[in-house]
Amino acid sequence: MASKTEVNAVALGGMLFLVLRLLAVAHYDWHVAFSLAESVNFDDVIGVVVGTLLGAGTLTGVVLAMVLPLAVARHVHHVVRGEWRPHQTVFLAVLVGVLVAALITLRSWPGLVVALVVSTSVFTVMWRRGPLRPYLSKIFAHMGVVIGLAFLGLGGLTDTVWVPEQRIGLRDGTTITGYVMEVQSPYTEVLTEEGRDIRIVMSGEVVSRTDADDP
Repeated sequence: MASKTEVNAVALGGMLFLVLRLLAVAHYDWHVAFSLAESVNFDDVIGVVVGTLLGAGTLTGVVLAMVLPLAVARHVHHVVRGEWRPHQTVFLAVLVGVLVAALITLRSWPGLVVALVVSTSVFTVMWRRGPLRPYLSKIFAHMGVVIGLAFLGLGGLTDTVWVPEQRIGLRDGTTITGYVMEVQSPYTEVLTEEGRDIRIVMSGEVVSRTDADDP
């Protein structure tokens, strides 16, 4: 069972991630971020996390390529010491699958290079008794903090919105390119791609919504 401290740490991390995402997608415009906060609640954190991971594919691949070798090396270290934990194996297998999917689908060659370099460096330090090994052991001991900081960095560095970019056609013939953040009758709140401003239109004025990537 997770301790109360661990639960509080996860909750705090989720809140910080959400705040960073709001600021990042608003290009760190405080007023826009504040407006977005009205359309997002803390129950949406999981959706925001998943949308960020999938939306910021290349950066997600690079972050995973940096963190995953450390996590795998830590797991191998535990297995060698007879401390194998099945849930860690499953968790790492899922992360490896996500990284492989990102590398193949997005052709994220920077992520592949980072993964190879970090993996080689980490396992070299781990198997050799050198001056860097104690530092690696400290990283292993605080792996949760490392992963948390990596995801907070991802949340604050990418301006990719966690919902798809769309072209919203209006009844007067104009088009808005942006992200539908909330639809609450009778209004639709849109975060524009250009300038990252908030536009609120009457839902009845919206005649079409198509993915921005569609021809």
